[in-house]
Amino acid sequence: MKKLLTLLLALTTAASLAACGAPETPAEPSEPAPSASEPAEESSEPEENEAEPAAMPGQERLSVADASRFLGTVEDFAVDDAGQTVLLMRRAAGSDLPQELKVTLTEDTNYGFDGAQLGNGAFLEVYYGGEPDETGAVDAIAVNDLISEDLVVYNGTLVEITTDPEKEEGCSLLLDPLTEDGMQYVFHVDESTQFYLDFASLKAGDKLHVIHSPASTRSLPPQSAAWEISPYTEPEAGELPAPAAEAPADGGDALVEAPLGSPENPIASEPAAE
Repeated sequence: MKKLLTLLLALTTAASLAACGAPETPAEPSEPAPSASEPAEESSEPEENEAEPAAMPGQERLSVADASRFLGTVEDFAVDDAGQTVLLMRRAAGSDLPQELKVTLTEDTNYGFDGAQLGNGAFLEVYYGGEPDETGAVDAIAVNDLISEDLVVYNGTLVEITTDPEKEEGCSLLLDPLTEDGMQYVFHVDESTQFYLDFASLKAGDKLHVIHSPASTRSLPPQSAAWEISPYTEPEAGELPAPAAEAPADGGDALVEAPLGSPENPIASEPAAE
């Protein structure tokens, strides 16, 4: 009986993949299209079940072709000899990106949000180019604010793939959380979703790393639009989830700049007082 159930589950998943169109993984994965951040088109749920976007009102999600990309949380910042702000960032848990990256914000950096509100704890999508300088920092071309890691990152195990008979394209993925305090989630996939894996080979039990819209339905399980899906990568020893973003206190500046290369530490561990 157990073998029969396993066979039936495999056949069901295969049928769902075929109906979903099994999008081809690009040789050079392109970045999520700006239209993917529009919450009005992210879910098949009726409008009355839609949650309001958690943030990003009036923001534009920038994309830079042929540029390197990093998603992570701002843990600290400093100022280099040229007076430019340097961010010390940590990757999103479950991703295969470098564990840390230093990012220089130059006068040519473009922002998809109000850069004055940037501060410790912010979860950013950074496009950058060129080789790291002598300090190991790269120059940011464009920066998007994705609010906080816990709102747009989900690591889970694939349970099943389903399709909507009323739609010709797209499908939905039901995932179980990898953390004990997490909950099941449904992610809707369409032509804008970027895959960093072979979608056609997905099967129940696969561990996935999902970047998704911060807007989700109030249903159980919650539902959201998947911006990108990649294999889950086990964190390094001692690697912890990033903290939630914190708003500037008393309307003050979000970034309090500290000198780079101080005798105590090349990246100041505590922001200098204003």
